[in-house]
Amino acid sequence: MFRFLCKFNFRQMAKSQADFYHANGYLVLPNIISHQEIDKLLQRTHELVENADLVNNQMFFDTKNAPRGMSFLDTASKIGYLLEVGMIDEQGKLKVKDKKLALNKIGHAMHDLDPVFERFSYNNIFKAILQGVGYIDPILAQTMVIFKNQKFGTAVDMHTDNTYIISEPKLSCIGLWIALEDATKNNGCMYAFPKSHLTPTTYFNILDETRRNTTMIGQNPEYHKNYDPAKAECLEVTKGSVILLHGDLVHFSGHNHSTQSRHAYTLHFIEGHNNYWSKKAWLQRIPELPFQQYYKRVSEIDTF
Repeated sequence: MFRFLCKFNFRQMAKSQADFYHANGYLVLPNIISHQEIDKLLQRTHELVENADLVNNQMFFDTKNAPRGMSFLDTASKIGYLLEVGMIDEQGKLKVKDKKLALNKIGHAMHDLDPVFERFSYNNIFKAILQGVGYIDPILAQTMVIFKNQKFGTAVDMHTDNTYIISEPKLSCIGLWIALEDATKNNGCMYAFPKSHLTPTTYFNILDETRRNTTMIGQNPEYHKNYDPAKAECLEVTKGSVILLHGDLVHFSGHNHSTQSRHAYTLHFIEGHNNYWSKKAWLQRIPELPFQQYYKRVSEIDTF
């Protein structure tokens, strides 16, 4: 049974909350997941990392829009481990003893491959959130454990999720960003520009002609020239809080220079009603692991 706190009525989102989300492009739901459930996810993450061969299966994640390559593309249907750039020394070994400190993220299909992540990801509280903001038949396209390790956690530049999570004929991404630990100004919390979602995304990360690599197309918005970081909304949250992010919302996070890690778990959905996952998108599932209708899967898994 999935144990949530009672500060949020997960059976129905308040109209005022939904209105705020649609008006501003984001919504903070504080402390709605119990620490007990968060700790289960952290424990499972620790087990996965300890059993992973990070050295012989090296993948690095550059937050810049560099071509990704097949190793990255294959994580669409796997649990992939992506290292921070520069974490392997000249002898081909990790520069840190704690394997977790070398990681940037884990992704992108654990919600359909690992029982603990599946149980956490498909649940009635997320269903209620999605229904509350108007999703009719959502599809959970990808999930990630994002590591923002103490000292090592790199900054994530200004971007919109619709650049990477692409549906047709309508862009429809919504992100649920779950704080696995307290997120503060000091350790690299999220920042967002309210109402920036009113400007549609025009820049996309897609498969190139070979379908073995990625490329960027469209008009580069150069957010850093048009948005002043000092005017962004600081989204400091505590462990167990959830932040909703509209697919066109411009957001970013800074480098973690502190001594406290700031890990998060993210779920990215698209609308599947009269809409479909783009064949141009970088993330393409293998036929043996198709996307699932979220509400249907929740009814099969979540008995709360």
